[in-house]
Amino acid sequence: MKTLLLPSVNSSLLEVDHVFICVETAPELGFFAKKGLTVTKTPVKQPERGTASHIIFFENFYLEFIWVEDELAAEIYAVRTGIDFLARTGCYDAKNSPFGIALRQQSRSRQSLDEYQFRYSLPGESELLLSFSSDNLVTQREPLCFVIPDAIALPRLKRNFPNLQDQWMSHPLGLKKMTGIEISAACGNNLTQPLALLSQDGVVQIESGSPCIQLTFDNRVQRGIIDARKIDIPLVLKF
Repeated sequence: MKTLLLPSVNSSLLEVDHVFICVETAPELGFFAKKGLTVTKTPVKQPERGTASHIIFFENFYLEFIWVEDELAAEIYAVRTGIDFLARTGCYDAKNSPFGIALRQQSRSRQSLDEYQFRYSLPGESELLLSFSSDNLVTQREPLCFVIPDAIALPRLKRNFPNLQDQWMSHPLGLKKMTGIEISAACGNNLTQPLALLSQDGVVQIESGSPCIQLTFDNRVQRGIIDARKIDIPLVLKF
C-alpha cells in the first residue's frame, strides 16, 4: 500500500501534526547531524508504554523515532490499548507497518469531526487523551492513524515553549516545512477507518510495497535527498 498524504489531509478539517516510526533500537543521531538536521538529544521516556523516542521538529510538523526499552511494559500496554509498538518494529513480522500518523484539526476550522467516526477515550492518568479508530488501532499492516487534541498539537507546543523554534526547529540544512508524505506498506485494499475515508476523499493513493516513508520538504527546492535506510530506518527525506 502506498499512502499519499499531504500536510493538509482535508481542506476544511484535518492536517498532519506528526509522524512516528517504530525502530528496533535508538537511532544513530550522528547520521542525521552529519546531514544537517537537529535532533533532540534527550530521549522522551514513556514508562507506561515501555518506550523512548527522539524527535526532529520542523515548522509545521515533527518526526518521532520510537523504540521499545521495556518489552514487558510494551506487551502490557499492547494488551490494554491494542497499540503494539513491538509488533510495529517488525520484530514479529517485517510486513507490519512501523508508522503512525497523528492528525490535528486545522485552526481555521471548527467543524464537527463526526463524519470521521473517531472514538475518544480517556486512557490512564499518565497518558495523553487520544482519539483512535478501533479497527485501525489493531491493524498492524497499515499505518496507525489518530487525532490528537489541540492541547498537545504542535501549534500549541510552539506557543507554550517559545524557545522550541530557535533551539530545535533550526536546521543547518535549512529544512523548514514538510510539504508532502508518501507511505508504503504491505496491506491490501481494504483500508480501515480513518484511512478509508481519506482515500474516499481523494487524499490517499494505494499501492503495495515494502514499509517505507518519504517526506518532502519545502517543495524540494534544493533537489536533495537523505536516505535513512542506510541505518535501517525506512525513511527517505526529499528537500
